[in-house]
Amino acid sequence: MKIKLDSASDLFLNPIHPDDQEDLYRLMDEIYRASYSNFWYDLGDWYINLIYNPGNVQKELLRNFSHYFFVEVSGEKIGILKYDFPFSPREVEIPEAMKLHRLYLHPHFHGKGIAKVLVEHCEKVALENNLKTIWLEVMTSQPQAKRFYQKMGFEHLLSYQLDFEMLLPEYRGIEIWKKDLD
Repeated sequence: MKIKLDSASDLFLNPIHPDDQEDLYRLMDEIYRASYSNFWYDLGDWYINLIYNPGNVQKELLRNFSHYFFVEVSGEKIGILKYDFPFSPREVEIPEAMKLHRLYLHPHFHGKGIAKVLVEHCEKVALENNLKTIWLEVMTSQPQAKRFYQKMGFEHLLSYQLDFEMLLPEYRGIEIWKKDLD
């Protein structure tokens, strides 16, 4: 069942199902490459195939704690949102937490307030489920994403390095940010 996010617009979350894998792959192949292809030796092939292959999508959809959606405007798929709860990072314990796992929008829809609405939706869901914190991972080399999350009330918690061999070394820095909910 679709979730209407904004009464003033035609913005919806549409749950992703196993038979949506090909659409998900095509959409993320376009969206991910538009922003991240220059971070990879292979333009992102390895990562896109790892995350959006049929087996991995099926595995993610079967997890009870995962919630995975297409973001749609006027019936057009413009991105994805995935959040997991309860879920804590391996690197540091964050009890009673939600991970904002994936939030990707097509570049044509950046700067229109959609990401803010999506984060606010996550906060609402977290509070409805008695969670105390939302956390996420953001690449050190993405200052615009970090500025956005800072505006949304997230704070840097810790940094580490990804060990993805296909990722160029200068882009392997990743940060965990969190926001405590009232």
